Amino acid sequence: MGMIFHQPVLKQEVAAWFNLRDNGRIYCDCTLGGGGHMLALLKATKKARFIGLDWDPEAILHARENLKGYEDRVTLVEDNFINLGLNLDRLGVKTVDGVLFDLGVSYHQLKTPGRGFSYANDGPLTMQMSPRSSGLMERLNQVSRDDMIRILKVYGDVYNARKIGDIIWENRRRIQTTFELRGLIEQSVPSRFLNKNLHKVFQALRIWVNNELENLQTGITFSVERLGKGGRIVVIAYHSGEDRWVKNFFRAAEQTGILKRLHKKVIKPTADEVLQNPASRSAKMRVAEKCVTS
Repeated sequence: MGMIFHQPVLKQEVAAWFNLRDNGRIYCDCTLGGGGHMLALLKATKKARFIGLDWDPEAILHARENLKGYEDRVTLVEDNFINLGLNLDRLGVKTVDGVLFDLGVSYHQLKTPGRGFSYANDGPLTMQMSPRSSGLMERLNQVSRDDMIRILKVYGDVYNARKIGDIIWENRRRIQTTFELRGLIEQSVPSRFLNKNLHKVFQALRIWVNNELENLQTGITFSVERLGKGGRIVVIAYHSGEDRWVKNFFRAAEQTGILKRLHKKVIKPTADEVLQNPASRSAKMRVAEKCVTS
């Protein structure tokens, strides 16, 4: 377990905005990863309990190792956060005092070629957050040409989505590796725009394969229902579509008196953090507090 699974972003800010309290309080990290955020929250408390969800079994293994010594205060669950309510019911927990969502892909997932998330490493076209979900090759076999183009536009904001979508769709039954997919994009894009387009295409396909936007909408809606009065929800997004949805959801929930936004503008990493962890550059954090009793 020597390798860092994931370097948590905005760790100090999360701990500060969570408004941590101790006796009998229960907090939930819905995107556990390697447990970096949870470890910081555990160190900041003495008696609070924590529930961690992640649908990647490798994340659960790394987190368990990372959180050794805190087993009496931690419950780890291998599941998608859309099932938060079911898991809270199973654990006999009615409401929680805080929920955290740190969206996107982990360092470990990106750097493990066998997971198929990165255009920098050759690996199978899988891109599954969970081994129980369908992989990219399987999904490509079922997609229509129009949907392929729409996926690149909506999930990746890909500038030449039609041209790239066409070539991926025409070759969808022949490509089996990340480098074969990369080769198709290289044929479609001038070299000076290549890296930006590679990032956007791979991001769009990952979000689509794992139903990330749909899961986010379901998961956040359900998590707010299970927040106790005064409980906080903290969401860190890296994709403009995700952040836009969170912003609009928080605003609408504030208008109906369910949530109160605690910071109207996004919270971003400091220049020092970006220097130490360049992957944090695109992070945008939003925080809200539950106003009504569940």
